[in-house]
Parts: sequence; C-alpha cells; structure tokens
Amino acid sequence: MRDRLRRHPLLEKYVRKQSKDPEFAAHLERARLRVAIARAIKDARERAKLTQAELAEALGTTQSAIGRMESLRDKRLPSLDLLARIAAATHRRLVVDQPGVHFEVTVRRQRKPLLPIVQAEATP
Repeated sequence: MRDRLRRHPLLEKYVRKQSKDPEFAAHLERARLRVAIARAIKDARERAKLTQAELAEALGTTQSAIGRMESLRDKRLPSLDLLARIAAATHRRLVVDQPGVHFEVTVRRQRKPLLPIVQAEATP
C-alpha cells in the first residue's frame, strides 16, 4: 500500500504543485528529514541486533520512546546528543543523506575519556 501511495501520479503532481509554496516546501523537507533519521536509527539498531527495549535500556529511556522515533509518531527531530548516544550504543554510524542535508554521526572510542565540554570551556 505504501509503495503504491508513494508512487501515485496524482499525489506526486499534487506535491510538485504545492512545493512551490515555501511554507509547504519547508514542512515537506522537515518531514523527509524526520523519515531519513528514523530509518537511520532503525537500521543502526537492527544491524546491531538490538531490540527497541535493549536500545532503550542502553540509552536510559523507554522502549516506547524508541518506537515513537522509529515510527515517526514523535514529531520532534532527535538532538545531536541523542543521535551520538544511539551511534555509541549500536556501534554504528548514522548516515542521513537528503537533498540539501547530509550528515553522519560516528562515535569513535577514545583511549582516554574526553573532558566534558563545560569543564573544557571553564579551564583558563
């Protein structure tokens, strides 16, 4: 059903026409970004062979919060901090590549822990 809806010629025509409106275009771009991020999170979790509950436990959150992110029920974009924590918990790189937006979140293991940013800024 989703594939048919995604490729429906009338829907595509409607989206092309509405995309001329800057406000609609901005909402559409944000929605596409949310979809790409949700896919990246789910792909990383599945490649790490983690359940939503296991990822949630590693992040200190709930399974339902992970489910909301992956299913797009949460309308907010995840923070960079949360994406970094997901990358660290799954030992995977999160890649989002959308028209106009490309980012990768990778957490590398350090031999020595880094100082928290607040402490690093406070040091003379």
